[in-house]
Amino acid sequence: MTTRLYAHACTAAAVLFTAAACYAAVNDAGWPALGSIYTAVFFTWSARRCHTQARHERAVELRLQRLNDRPAPVEPLAPCCSFWLHSDGEVHGPHCTRPYDARTRLTAYEEQEFHRIASALQTPGTAS
Repeated sequence: MTTRLYAHACTAAAVLFTAAACYAAVNDAGWPALGSIYTAVFFTWSARRCHTQARHERAVELRLQRLNDRPAPVEPLAPCCSFWLHSDGEVHGPHCTRPYDARTRLTAYEEQEFHRIASALQTPGTAS
């Protein structure tokens, strides 16, 4: 059973024991009425705790759903060969897997845009 079901069951039990206590009090049965009142108070307390826990679980569930709706962060590209760090965009090596068109140098504007995009990918929450 889920927490919400426990909460509803405890609420129903509290109502039933309250009704039993009222019935016992009307029929002049003091000890059963006292026991029923005590049990009704216990189930009321338990229902309150279960409802609070159910609301908390629902809030956590909604928060996790909102977090899962966001797009996954983009991983930076892996180096294409061992000369990648020191080649300054030139042809890297004889076994380089980088496409030939990507081996050209960038213009100043393209370089600026590349750094803007790269910094947005490295800083969480700033990609736009």
